[in-house]
Amino acid sequence: MNPEDVVDQVINGVVNITVEKTLIDKYMNLEELRGSGSGFVICKDTIVTNHHVVQDSEIVFISTNDGRNLRGKIMDVDKTLDIAFINVENLNINPLKLGDSDKLKVGEIVLAIGNPLGVFGSPTVTMGIISAKGRTVKTDSVVYENLIQTDAAINPGNSGGPLVNMRGEIIGITSAMIAEAQGIGFAIPVNILKITLESIQKYGKIVKPSLGISGVSINQMLADEYKLPMDHGVWVTGIEHGSPADKAGILKNDIILKFNGKEISGIDELKFLLATLEPGKEIEISILRKGKELNKKVLLV
Repeated sequence: MNPEDVVDQVINGVVNITVEKTLIDKYMNLEELRGSGSGFVICKDTIVTNHHVVQDSEIVFISTNDGRNLRGKIMDVDKTLDIAFINVENLNINPLKLGDSDKLKVGEIVLAIGNPLGVFGSPTVTMGIISAKGRTVKTDSVVYENLIQTDAAINPGNSGGPLVNMRGEIIGITSAMIAEAQGIGFAIPVNILKITLESIQKYGKIVKPSLGISGVSINQMLADEYKLPMDHGVWVTGIEHGSPADKAGILKNDIILKFNGKEISGIDELKFLLATLEPGKEIEISILRKGKELNKKVLLV
C-alpha cells in the first residue's frame, strides 16, 4: 500500500489520551496536573498506550478521530515494559491489525501516528525507516530491551501511538522515552505487546511469571567491595522457598550471568526479559557459583 492508504486504514483506531492527576507539593498544597499522549484500539473497547502516559493518573479521557470524548478506566499497567491498557465503554472502533515485529527488516518504511505535544484534532503522521532492531535503552528507573529504532519523528504526545508498516499492520508502540534524542525514536515491538494482551484477554489483568529471587545488579564498585569475580550480572541475595528458582537449584550468592543464552547486565534487564514471557515457559539460566558456570533449567510460574 502507499502511505495514504495505510493512513486511511489505521487512523480511526488512533486516539488522543488526556490524563489528570493530583499531587501534593512540599507546602502540602494540592496541585492538579494534566498530561497527554496517544493510544490505539487493540481489541473490543480496549486501548493500549505507554505506562508513562497514564502513570499515577486518576482520570483518563479519550478523544477519538470521529470527534467523540469518552472516559476511560485503566485496566492494568506494566511499568517494566512501559505498556498500559485502558477500557473504554462504547468505544465502537474496530481494533487495528497487529503485525509480526520479528519479521521487521532494517530499512523498511514505517509510519508513526499520534498526537504530538497534545495537539487536538486528527492525529499527525510522520514517515521514516527502521533504523535498527534489538536496541537497549537505559533510563533512570528502568532498562528497556529489544526496542525498535526508527528515524520517524516521535515527540512527547506521540508516546503510546502505533508504529505501522506499509501493509497497515501495527509493528510497535512508539515511545518518546528519551526526550533529548534528535532524529531517534524508539518503539516497543508488537510481539511483546501480544504477550500482555493475551494475559489481559484471558485474566482481565497482566499476569507475569515469577522467578522467585531477590537480587542486586553487580557493578565494579560492588564487585570490589565484596570481592566478586564479575563486574556485571545479578547477585542473588535471597530465594523464595518453593519458587521456580528454588526448584531449579539456584542458591543465595549465585551470580546470574545469562538468561536463555543472553548475557545479563543487571536486575532491571532480568526483570524486563522475564516480563516478556508467559507463565509455564521453561528457560535456561546460567549462573556462576564458586568459580564454575552452571546452567539451570527453570520452569516459570
